[in-house]
Amino acid sequence: MIRAPLTFGQLSLWRSIQGLSPEACNLPQTWTVPDGVSLASVEEALAALEDRHESLRTRYEPDGEHDLVQAVWPAAPVRLDTVEADGDADQVAQAVTERAGAEAFELAKDRPWRACAVTARGAPVLLVICFHHIAVDAWAINQLRQEFLLLVDGLRLTEPAPNGRDLAAEQWSAARERRRTAARRFWTGVFEQAPPMERDHGLDAPDGPRPLSTRWARLGSKEAADAAGRIAGRLEVSLPSVALAAFCLALHRRTGRDRLLVAVYAHNRSDPRWETLVAAQNQIVPLLVEPRDGEDFGELVRRVHWDSVRSYRHSAYNVDDVLEAGRAYGYRGSVNGSFAGSVSGFFRYFFNYLGAYQEEHTSVDEEIRTGTVGRNIGAPLYLQVQAGEALTCTLRENSTGTGYDEVTGLLLLMRDILVAAAGPE
Repeated sequence: MIRAPLTFGQLSLWRSIQGLSPEACNLPQTWTVPDGVSLASVEEALAALEDRHESLRTRYEPDGEHDLVQAVWPAAPVRLDTVEADGDADQVAQAVTERAGAEAFELAKDRPWRACAVTARGAPVLLVICFHHIAVDAWAINQLRQEFLLLVDGLRLTEPAPNGRDLAAEQWSAARERRRTAARRFWTGVFEQAPPMERDHGLDAPDGPRPLSTRWARLGSKEAADAAGRIAGRLEVSLPSVALAAFCLALHRRTGRDRLLVAVYAHNRSDPRWETLVAAQNQIVPLLVEPRDGEDFGELVRRVHWDSVRSYRHSAYNVDDVLEAGRAYGYRGSVNGSFAGSVSGFFRYFFNYLGAYQEEHTSVDEEIRTGTVGRNIGAPLYLQVQAGEALTCTLRENSTGTGYDEVTGLLLLMRDILVAAAGPE
């Protein structure tokens, strides 16, 4: 066993998940098993993935300067649980997925993943695999799925995979001290200009804290995808910048707030050395956006784009430095009771652009869909954007409210803003 400090991404996630439910920390997936693949081949492929990627065999032990260390164990044999599908395999997999997502990992002892094969007449047809978020992020899951399909097809992966221990050593090294200092200075500048931390004061009721509930709405719009693409091309900016500007302008129009502090997810994969690292590399960077009444939408997009670029320059940072800097400006605790004691707790608005990630699994539905089931990450208002044939926006609200007006209204307003700004073809 090898022990090492956490990477910045692991430490950020660890600070954010304290007190959250397993559903908020677990990332269950359902992968289709190609025809003709045996259960033994599935087990061998998973064992090869665990041997290849250290994060899949890493435990997390209380110790060290930052409360936790990563302990890398040797790879171990994989023996899958199986569930026979007498009827609808997808329905069986859904039930298995829900159970897996609700079961907590004991991070100091368990593998940070578990899997179960759904079989039909003894042959695996679906693989339900659940990861703890500290081991992977969305991009890593997509990479693992692609590698799994290669392995069950009989191919060998011979190129060495990067590991989190080496990244942690680099991030904490003396050579990176100037970058750590620059990141802290950048966050301090944001705190100086940001509005006072927006807290939900309605959480405390006479008979105790009011419970938070999560609602989501999803809209997949081809019209919005076309409009956003034309705007990005015309302004020579990124598609995420266009989507984020539309989100901020919609928030401004709905709330009247003229200064918005938005948490933007930085996937930290721009360095080719760490692009294929299977780990939780995500950290959030702050973006202070000031929409102006009557302003041309293109001007807002340009500001958002270049301010995002500046934020991304500081996207790998020691989260404890930021927490200390935030306290000096009244940024502490949580805006609504979630993420207490973490940087995530400072933000009401979250933006995550996934691009074409799992586009083939994202339905295009021009009608608003709503629900309450799904992963509750605790963020007060969280927008996830997937691009492709449609611009698919999923907006989750975590509050004491019960209706869907906030999430559905914002999604429709975003679509209308993009279409109006793009103009006729």
